[in-house]
Amino acid sequence: MKKLLVQSDDYGMTYGVTDGTIRAIKDGIIKNTGLFVNMKSSEYAAKRIQEVDVCLGIDINLAAGRPVSDPALIPHLLDADKKFKSSRQILKENKLISTEKYLYHFENDPYHYEEVLIETENQVKRFIELTGKKPEYINSHSVITPNTEKAALEIAKKYGISKRSSDLYFNKDYKDLAYFGDYEPKSDKEQMELDIKQMLLGYILPSIQENETAFLICHCGYIDKDLYEETSLTTQRISDVACAVDEDIARYIKENQIQLITYRDLELK
Repeated sequence: MKKLLVQSDDYGMTYGVTDGTIRAIKDGIIKNTGLFVNMKSSEYAAKRIQEVDVCLGIDINLAAGRPVSDPALIPHLLDADKKFKSSRQILKENKLISTEKYLYHFENDPYHYEEVLIETENQVKRFIELTGKKPEYINSHSVITPNTEKAALEIAKKYGISKRSSDLYFNKDYKDLAYFGDYEPKSDKEQMELDIKQMLLGYILPSIQENETAFLICHCGYIDKDLYEETSLTTQRISDVACAVDEDIARYIKENQIQLITYRDLELK
């Protein structure tokens, strides 16, 4: 049996991202999504998620919006306006040595461990306040470093969160079907010109073999003004929604006996 975990990140980043993700869950193939808890739309997103059946995790966000923690406790994570430094700023200000899958290795880790630990825990606490339950999995957003991963692992253990998205990337039993390449910034026009449906039907989904578990990460959402203030990943999100609800893609999955799964179905250690 072929198994596929489809995950849409950044849920709750903006109202538009929230609404687009709900559509992709309700009418499409998205079965897992991670909540941003520090945005002005987070409470709205926590309410809307009650409309659908989905595996709800948390996206630990250190790159957009304002922190959950007291800014005085995490000064190195913030810019002059006391907002998180953007991923673009982090990459510009620090010397990158290498990347390992999605993990960034800098000459000096730009994320101070103790500060990341504080904010990560407070975001988990905020998730519980918003939803009334613990996250079903924990996912780190944007520029991920050894310190952010170490903090996520420690908080996951402390709160009994047994599933982490990073385990998928580094576990040989799971196949990465990511189609976003190296996440190099693209213009709105370039993002819109990406034929994601053709990618999925042409070679990504057909690459899943029998008795194989694969995962696909996407970023569903509708566009609103707030989105442009937080990220360079913009118009591509509406293509992700379109693919998530596309009848041809749903038909391919059914005809090829691909089972859509969630983190609940995985044995991660």
